[in-house]
Amino acid sequence: MINRIFIRDLEDCRKLWETFVKPRNISDAWDFRVCFHRHLKHEPSFMLLEDRKGIAAMLPLSYVDDLDAYFFFPGEVWHNKTWIERTPIYLRESYHLEDLLSFCPPRTFLRYMAVPKESLFPGLHVDEIGYVLYPHALNFDVTVYGNRFSNKKFKNIMKTIKGFTDSECKFHINRLTDFQLIVDMSIEQFGSNSYLYDYRFREGFRDIMSSLNKKGLLRMVSLDIKGKTVAVDLGALYGGNYTVFLGGTHSGFPGIAKVINMHHIEFVCEHRLSKIDFLCGDFYWKKLWHLDAEPLYMFMNPENWFEEKADQALEEVFPASMICHA
Repeated sequence: MINRIFIRDLEDCRKLWETFVKPRNISDAWDFRVCFHRHLKHEPSFMLLEDRKGIAAMLPLSYVDDLDAYFFFPGEVWHNKTWIERTPIYLRESYHLEDLLSFCPPRTFLRYMAVPKESLFPGLHVDEIGYVLYPHALNFDVTVYGNRFSNKKFKNIMKTIKGFTDSECKFHINRLTDFQLIVDMSIEQFGSNSYLYDYRFREGFRDIMSSLNKKGLLRMVSLDIKGKTVAVDLGALYGGNYTVFLGGTHSGFPGIAKVINMHHIEFVCEHRLSKIDFLCGDFYWKKLWHLDAEPLYMFMNPENWFEEKADQALEEVFPASMICHA
């Protein structure tokens, strides 16, 4: 017999997280998540399944009261979307994902799940595409990466980059005061659609930045051209993975994003890192730059209750056989 119980005390949830979650990404760390929770203040609601052997599965949820719905902890919802990707789920037996999700309470909406092909089942739908790069597949050589482009396209990218770097160009690492520039540039570009428009998310990420910096995991890159800061990206290094979380560019310097994007790719190749993750987001440059596309999945209980389209028009990126439909 399987029993379903919910744990809502934050300290008890922390102990469960640290017992059952084996972090692969920096966002899997409890300290990362709790920075958001501190500002969001949604009720943690970790769902456990127990049998005679003990805890068989754990789903870390938060209850978001203004939506009367459950999301992955800490429930960082903005414009009907969460932000953190690849939330870990504990399963004593890896093939029991469908069984676990069948126990979710009504009005559960889980996004950006990394699910192995062998664990897919009807009810999971491709959500959005994660864009990553594996430097070992390039022999840690940017010139090999350039072979993914047409010769003309790559030359044009490098010409644009050279046009900026031939001027008075300087990179700065972990200049924390530039966080406000990320906020300002994001809001200038996206307005109220920017996550950083929400002070809870903004201050949560400010706390994350400070925490990462204290632990020596922060990699915040600022680019100055002739003394003016024109691009800032905030990322983190963890276990050989480099994740670029936030960024902004000056609208008066079209093409400057190419400089900082290539800087990241050169960095992971030079340091022989395992992976760089540029996250989801339908930004046209991610396709144009021939990054590796990985599907992430969503689950809703009941299906389609939320104001989202469950199925995405992704056949142009993935063959239909990769997409699990109900």
